[in-house]
Amino acid sequence: MKYMEQGEFPVSRYLTAKAAAQKIPVTGTFELTSRCNFNCKMCYIHGMEDMDSLRKGELSVKEWLSIAEEAKKGGLLFLLLTGGEAMIRDDFMELYEALAQMGFRLVINTNGSLVTDEILDLFRRYPPGRINVSMYGASEETYGRLCGVRRRDRVAKAIQDLKALGISVRTTMTITPYNCEDMQAVYEFSRREGTLLEMTSYMFPPVRRDEGMQGENAARFSAAEAGRYMVEKECIALTPEQRHERAVKVTEHVKRMEEILSDPQREKPECGKGIICQAGRSSFWITWDGRMKICGLTSEPEADVRELGFAAAWEATHRAASQIRLPVECSSCARAELCRACAAMCQTETGHYDHRPQYVCDLSASMLEIYRREAERGSEV
Repeated sequence: MKYMEQGEFPVSRYLTAKAAAQKIPVTGTFELTSRCNFNCKMCYIHGMEDMDSLRKGELSVKEWLSIAEEAKKGGLLFLLLTGGEAMIRDDFMELYEALAQMGFRLVINTNGSLVTDEILDLFRRYPPGRINVSMYGASEETYGRLCGVRRRDRVAKAIQDLKALGISVRTTMTITPYNCEDMQAVYEFSRREGTLLEMTSYMFPPVRRDEGMQGENAARFSAAEAGRYMVEKECIALTPEQRHERAVKVTEHVKRMEEILSDPQREKPECGKGIICQAGRSSFWITWDGRMKICGLTSEPEADVRELGFAAAWEATHRAASQIRLPVECSSCARAELCRACAAMCQTETGHYDHRPQYVCDLSASMLEIYRREAERGSEV
């Protein structure tokens, strides 16, 4: 369905899969800054130092372009620009134009509040492949509660202006206790404006702000609540009949998997699977101060791009990623497709890649229980 699709093209999936097999960094993220004009309660990156100190530590345009040139030679095609808030940089337009002229397919993550007429003109001349705009609520009041600023109307106008240019826009919503009542309104806005839509109620622990904060986040639901809202977002566009059909499909799949996994003849895995996404395999993330990571949400491993150069940093990152193993328990879990626990979830939740993230496990259990009740309720009607 249009409003819930992920917006990735089949050619992109094909290329990333091929690239992973050949150790080619075809996809990358440049985290241009940790500065932001919002102060969202759930943010995992927003710097707590003063703005001037953060600005001084950022890679310059010259440094970013040098890295981009090296990355292009290494195979980089798809490039995400993010932050913090990427557009808060005074030199954002200069950097964006130079990267666009290098031929990358550019995608931007933004809160949408700093889209100016000048930036719109730049996008008219050099259209991005997509812009992901965070929409944190349906009212100024919700924005004030969650983000510390009232910018909802400005964000909505930015989305409309971008769509008017013919740019693909994905509206993203992080569902928290501060904005959960706005889910339906945000969905309706996305449908009305014709944007892609992505919602999630899972909140990563902010370990990049403080490595001791495994599991802690002021804007995070309990696992059971997060599971409930995860089901709600997955079913938000469904009719009651379609929702029942989905519940039956999910529960029957889990039942089949339980039967398969309980087979005494089945060989038990001795270790967990490797990384299941493209992190560190065909993609990389470079932080605002020049550290390459497999994923922006993890705290380690990392390689200093300024010191090593892009090629050596990628080699170190890819090598480290190939050694990572996920929890062995997850290899034999019937709820795996509901859970979708990734390396970043494991590491940020527990401090270890091979430890089971109990919060995520409980979240998926909550989802399954809701689906089971829905499937049983429908059969009794």
